Amino acid sequence: MKILLAHDGSPAHYFIRLGLSRAWQACGHEVNFWDTQSKSVFDVFDEFKPDLFWGQTYNLSRQLIQCISEYPLLKVVLRGSDWGPMQDSIDLQKYPVLVANDNERALVQKLQDKTGKPNFIHCHYHPNRIRATHGYWEEKMGVKIVGLHSAADIFDYTKGHQLEEFKCDVAFVGGYWGYKGQTLSKYIMPLCQVGKNYNVKIYGNQAWGCPQYCGPLPTEYVKHALASATICPNISEPHSQDFGYDIVERPYKLLSNKCFCISDYVDSMAKDVFTNDEIVFATGPTDFEMKVNHFLKNPDERGPYVDRGYMTVINSETYFHRIKTVFAELGMDNEAKKVDIVYADLRRTMKL
Repeated sequence: MKILLAHDGSPAHYFIRLGLSRAWQACGHEVNFWDTQSKSVFDVFDEFKPDLFWGQTYNLSRQLIQCISEYPLLKVVLRGSDWGPMQDSIDLQKYPVLVANDNERALVQKLQDKTGKPNFIHCHYHPNRIRATHGYWEEKMGVKIVGLHSAADIFDYTKGHQLEEFKCDVAFVGGYWGYKGQTLSKYIMPLCQVGKNYNVKIYGNQAWGCPQYCGPLPTEYVKHALASATICPNISEPHSQDFGYDIVERPYKLLSNKCFCISDYVDSMAKDVFTNDEIVFATGPTDFEMKVNHFLKNPDERGPYVDRGYMTVINSETYFHRIKTVFAELGMDNEAKKVDIVYADLRRTMKL
């Protein structure tokens, strides 16, 4: 199967799309990771001739609709902007989440009228939350919605080893920027204050403005840096904490790498995914630092959390599990079964 995956340069979704691509490729599918800014839609469709197009509602254009209409057997899946009852109560000035605008909805309607596509609209939220955030796509436009929450990429983020140069109390990999900085400044930055005795190492492509920032870290070293830390925090954006529906990719990566994770509380993370005491959740910044202190003093208590977390992710929360859901939602049951076979073989060969 030839899968054309549109990537618009968004750093927030790059790793999700890359994880899906690798899982498809491992299952024998040909994936074109299309940089939408480098080649025209007409050229990429003419050259690649896809069987499945994976795009976004907010990047839909008349040119793209024309190309899709020329392939009547093409499966079309779009990552959708939020459009549901949840957004009716969110202050978008305070929480700048991506919400579908009038033009975007009109283009999806045009695509539907002309081609009967998309087959479904999805987002990286858990299936239990997708109706609240995306329900209007189905209710008002008749497009099926599917929750495809983030997952673990087993090729880049498993089997890390402790290395002396990365050893520390707390390690965090991620950029510091305005909106996310609202929560990072409350949870991570206090550990970096003068007078605190934590050995903290922070890596990322955006500077943090503190001595603990160690600069960018090549992807091949990330799993080793995280495996070398006693504690790996997970901190979410403000809307995730306040409304509970957006789980970032980080906890899946950490647990697949047998890291011990202390996280801020996100309702969906605690109630929909990690329900077996895989993660230590903090009720706020003060509780977070108290838990950091506790497990630094009692590192042997981490083991059961690590074991439970690893098995949960490896058994049900990888990108192989997500592409199996994609095939099932598209009615491609044989392809879904092949995913199970390939993943089981990979687990044996990679000793996961």
